[in-house]
Amino acid sequence: MSPQIWVPLMMLSLALGMAGAWLAARATRRPALPVDSRAADLLAAGLLPLVDCPRDCDACLRCLQVDRCVIHRLLEMGLTPGTAVRVVQDAGGPMLLSVRGSRVALGRDLAEKLWVEVGVELPATAREIPFPLPITTD
Repeated sequence: MSPQIWVPLMMLSLALGMAGAWLAARATRRPALPVDSRAADLLAAGLLPLVDCPRDCDACLRCLQVDRCVIHRLLEMGLTPGTAVRVVQDAGGPMLLSVRGSRVALGRDLAEKLWVEVGVELPATAREIPFPLPITTD
């Protein structure tokens, strides 16, 4: 057989094999995880994750959805429910926040679990704001 015939046939069989492998991998892909019901409730209440908070916008921290071991560290850094928070820098990596006059850096995975309320008028001290939502653990 001449190379003019078998080279295109080889290319065609290779392309069909790759398409078959792609279809098989696509068929065995895991289905998307359902939305957490707590997250849906928080979104319905008008809260959004800290990751989605716009830059240079005042927000009020309302809910912490983190593990017990992380709660203590967040409380030490001043991130308690009812605290005023401002996103200073968000370049796609860790977020830089202004909390109680200090700068705090948080990873995006942790910031996804902190829920804030944007557009509320914040009092001078965070102690004047009651805790509207409890601290929840996973």
